[in-house]
Amino acid sequence: MFETRKIDSFFSGERNLLDEEEKIYISRRTKVVRFFKLFLPCLTALLLGLGVVLFDFEANSDSITPLGEDEKIYFEKFRMKNTTFEITEKDNQFSTLTAEVVEEIDPNSKIYNLTKPDAKTVGEDSLITLIAQTGVFNQNKQLLDLNTDVVVNYNQEMKITTNSATYSFLTETGYGNEQIVGKGDKGRFQADKFTFNKKKGEATLIGHIYMQSKDMELRSPDTVTLFLNENKLIAKNSLAQKGKDTLKGDVLTLFFKDTKTFEVEKALGTGHIEIHSGDKTAYANKATYNAALGVMTLSQDVKIKGSSNYVATAALGIYDLNKKTFTLEKNVRIEKGANVITAPKAVYFQNKEEFHFYDDVSITQEDGTAKAKRGVYYIKKNMAELEKDVIITKNGNEVRGDKAISDFATSKSRLVAKKGGRIFGKLLEGSFKKNAKGN
Repeated sequence: MFETRKIDSFFSGERNLLDEEEKIYISRRTKVVRFFKLFLPCLTALLLGLGVVLFDFEANSDSITPLGEDEKIYFEKFRMKNTTFEITEKDNQFSTLTAEVVEEIDPNSKIYNLTKPDAKTVGEDSLITLIAQTGVFNQNKQLLDLNTDVVVNYNQEMKITTNSATYSFLTETGYGNEQIVGKGDKGRFQADKFTFNKKKGEATLIGHIYMQSKDMELRSPDTVTLFLNENKLIAKNSLAQKGKDTLKGDVLTLFFKDTKTFEVEKALGTGHIEIHSGDKTAYANKATYNAALGVMTLSQDVKIKGSSNYVATAALGIYDLNKKTFTLEKNVRIEKGANVITAPKAVYFQNKEEFHFYDDVSITQEDGTAKAKRGVYYIKKNMAELEKDVIITKNGNEVRGDKAISDFATSKSRLVAKKGGRIFGKLLEGSFKKNAKGN
């Protein structure tokens, strides 16, 4: 039972014998392993083949159905859940597009139907996210179409919702042809459709545009372009309303504190400008607005028309929205029928419906001309009063006094003496003879 040679060799130190025996054992074991490695696959293949043969003989021909063309296409299409696309844009910024389910429309087309797509695109100073219920991504053109409950968020400042939108990662532009609604902290807007340029930071609203901030509203049937990085907009053929005052212009440029509130800091209007306030309308070719002061300045062919059929013109007009005053400067001229008032400066007080004139006022009528240092035109009374260094001239006659009253209904002026005052002047003899018809 015992191999005495191995025992003796162990105690005698004959290790070679032990090594040789160990080598023989390992060699035999290796051969057995190799045999099973070769034999088992062959046995498996044999059994499978036997099973197929037996199955073919025992089962009917309908038991195994080859794949149809539609099924082959189905298995060839790309399909994955919770997939992320990483996209490098022209500016080397990375954008990501994820979706809960991604399914290729046709095999190898690289056009995918998306379920709940979520895209993020990064600019130099902006982060834009786009989400929707469904979408289609064309990987060849890097074009993303979003549909149903589309939400766009710009820098966490503005949330935009619409029903469909398209964005190109290749050109960094997008558009939408359905109604769009945007909301900030204290401002909102809506329009029929829009375009977007990420590189320029521009979003253009198109058709039936309405914008609202804390104290101002803006409407345009044309276009409004938002310059998001500059916090400004340019509106064409638009009307801005603040309280009961409205401003219309061919082109209006509004500068905001930020796009969250759309609170206007200043504005610029060019082209045909109209300001409607109360019963008057002011016109100009250029206007600027300072929100901090509540002042609007008009220049270039300034004109004011009132309901009493007067027309006032000047080179410069300054409208104070808080005080409801309109200051006219440089070549001021007011016409009412046959009556003309001129002065270097005039201030219209809307609450009183009065024009106050300063620095040498002159009233020209059919009956003559009246001049003074200052005066007031009472619109409701349809008359003017002049004071300080009053002079009335007619047919070469000159009369001076403390006060003159000019009636715009009769187009005549008369002097009035104050208490202790005097009326004096220079009268030509010829004028009396002419008026007396020789008597």
